[in-house]
Amino acid sequence: MVLIVADDMGYADLSSYGASLIKTPNLDRLAGEGLRFTQFTVPAPLCTPSRGSLLTGLYPPQTGLVRQLGPGNLTGIDAEEETLAEALQAKGYATGMVGKWGLGDLPQFLPAHNGFDSYFGIPSNSDLALLIRGDRSAPDAVSDSLLNRRYTEEATAFIRSVKGRPFFLYLAYQSPHVPLFVSDASRGKSAGGLYGDVVEELDSGVGEVAKALRENGVDRNTVLVFLSDNGPWLAKGAEAGSAGVLRDGKGTPFEGGVRVPFIVWGPARVRGGRVVTEPVSALDVFPTLVTLAGGALRRDRTYHGLNLAGLFAGDAARLPGNGEDGGRELLTYSGGGAVALRSGRYKLVRPGFWVPSAAVFDLESDPGETADLTRARPELAARLSERLDDLAREVARGAPPPK
Repeated sequence: MVLIVADDMGYADLSSYGASLIKTPNLDRLAGEGLRFTQFTVPAPLCTPSRGSLLTGLYPPQTGLVRQLGPGNLTGIDAEEETLAEALQAKGYATGMVGKWGLGDLPQFLPAHNGFDSYFGIPSNSDLALLIRGDRSAPDAVSDSLLNRRYTEEATAFIRSVKGRPFFLYLAYQSPHVPLFVSDASRGKSAGGLYGDVVEELDSGVGEVAKALRENGVDRNTVLVFLSDNGPWLAKGAEAGSAGVLRDGKGTPFEGGVRVPFIVWGPARVRGGRVVTEPVSALDVFPTLVTLAGGALRRDRTYHGLNLAGLFAGDAARLPGNGEDGGRELLTYSGGGAVALRSGRYKLVRPGFWVPSAAVFDLESDPGETADLTRARPELAARLSERLDDLAREVARGAPPPK
């Protein structure tokens, strides 16, 4: 199993998702041979809570990982939380991580103490002085412009090092988060400017990982998952990506902040060549991969994600839920509070710095969230608001203090 995460990549930053100036042939190939999801969302539009949910299968309040944890924080993921790596270790998997962690910088919070046999990367930002191997400062000399290439080299080396064992590789690129760094070999190559150079170099790295899987003879029985932790940081202007027709970006609960590319490839487990329009969530990754590995979810935790194995294999076309028209219900968090609810085709957004009053949108007919239905459908708005409160209370039950 290979899980690759980009940092602040927008929904429309890949060719297969509509980018016209940025060329991403390797990810496009994986999307064409595998599954390309068009309605994949993360439960929070920021790094730490999004990655925490991805690696635990839990909403941010359930772990306390509700805000950004940068350098100097004295807290991090709790030892009692089961990460995806720990769940797969229990099934005999070799586990390795390369790149950005985001769940705490102190030694006890690092990947090496949370299920990963090996770790190489910068825990929370792009400061090379914080480069870590295992749980100690790394003596490796790496320049900013070569960091992504080094991450790719470390990832492919891990694949080559694992012989005769199932493995889980978590590759979390720093790119395309600002500041933008790219190697001289990739600089000026993209029609999309410096940002395009960075994304195209990331795409090249994904191609190297796929090549390593093929060369080591494990591509047929590997599942590879690619996503971004949240949408583009639009405040950075030319250094930011694009959410396409989606509204806003990173930090907001609108679709541009939480809907990101999601590609799944795996010849043995994925019936490829399909575009999946069913709403899915980063919360689904944990239960899906654990189940594919033959594991089981902990009974002392309440998981709100679903096992997507049937969707991967083509045995299921829809994921039913308790939402409008029998669709799924998915919450979006900002800080410790639930600020949006996806319910079937509809979405309620609570007021915040992003909008002065509550609004309701029909995401099927209005993915750009331009037409507020609150006045036209007051009963729908009231029903969604009540349901958001009910679900948020359920999630918060027994939750630890926010970190």
